[in-house]
Amino acid sequence: MDETPFLELARQILPLPTAPFHEHLVMAAVEAFASTRPALRLRRDRVGNLLLLYTHAKAARRPMLIAQAHLDHPGLGFPQPLAPGEYFFEKLGGVDPAQVLGHGVRLYDQRGSARQRGWRGRVGAAHTEGGVEGLVVSVDPKARLGPGWFGMWDLPPLRRRGHLLYGRACDDLAGVVAGLAFLDALCRQEAPVRAGLLLTRAEEVGFAGLLEAAHQGSLDGQAIYLNLECSSARAGPAIGGGPIVRVGDRANLFDPGLSSGIALVAGELAQAEPGFRFQRKLMDAGSCEASVFCSAGLRAGALAIPLGNYHNKGDGALAPEFIHLSDGVGLVRLLCRLALEPGGLARAVARAAAQVAQSMEARRRHFRTRLRQTTNRHLEGEGS
Repeated sequence: MDETPFLELARQILPLPTAPFHEHLVMAAVEAFASTRPALRLRRDRVGNLLLLYTHAKAARRPMLIAQAHLDHPGLGFPQPLAPGEYFFEKLGGVDPAQVLGHGVRLYDQRGSARQRGWRGRVGAAHTEGGVEGLVVSVDPKARLGPGWFGMWDLPPLRRRGHLLYGRACDDLAGVVAGLAFLDALCRQEAPVRAGLLLTRAEEVGFAGLLEAAHQGSLDGQAIYLNLECSSARAGPAIGGGPIVRVGDRANLFDPGLSSGIALVAGELAQAEPGFRFQRKLMDAGSCEASVFCSAGLRAGALAIPLGNYHNKGDGALAPEFIHLSDGVGLVRLLCRLALEPGGLARAVARAAAQVAQSMEARRRHFRTRLRQTTNRHLEGEGS
């Protein structure tokens, strides 16, 4: 697959400011993406999660495959001013306060333009106010901040160095990019499939958007969901080794049949296209939204892009996250192959199960005569 569509979308999405409950600028970009593709339908649920649906007329009875990613990245949310040029910001998402003390931040207005440069600030101290854990941020007294403002770490929004893409929020905006590139490919090919992309809010504070979607009953109980994450390379995968077929996380093992079906299709893709590689890992350094789907009784698996500097944790200081371009492009290739699988992904699950059963039966037949022969000798020895 040509890497150009992935790169073009990465340049549009990865630099956008975002944080839990402040995903509006990314959401606007997704809505613009959908508006230029007539084959897509866009829905928004009551808490702002976005669902993009692609349905070809020749695939009305085909099972729905829905990729899923989240729109946020750990950051800061505005609760209150403390003094002129000094504000208390709530810490939103997993980050070590000790690592960010003294570090620069960029402060944005979620109601502003996606091109806004933001005010520069600096973290002065960790602080708790009214049971809310956060940070004190100093900023130019000319700044007039209020509700709707949020912060991100003052890191390069996007840079490319060779095959590596660096950004302050690869997790999970690179997952969003992969999902959009997947739908873009289906639209360009006019693929005879049914597929979708669910984009959720406030994942970094504990899966808030997806939990609410499950609670309000807006998820399709007949669909197969595939969570798309950027997952820490500290859990074992090789950056540049291909997308990860993730069999579980810290909380759960995902649908084993579905995992086997995905791995089967990935293996067949690797044989057909020598440039494609993939990895199969547990990835138990953290939890992902596939666990939410599983706990809601839905069929779910997970795919991941190996991530460096997870949650901006560099060697002793904050640093941009990074991914390998081939891992992101490979994830899109795999998603397209899964969507186009004859009979759908459910058929691949059945094929994988049949292969295992056939292999086990062949082994049983191969060894049964020897087992019987050696059992008889053992009995003869006891009789003597």
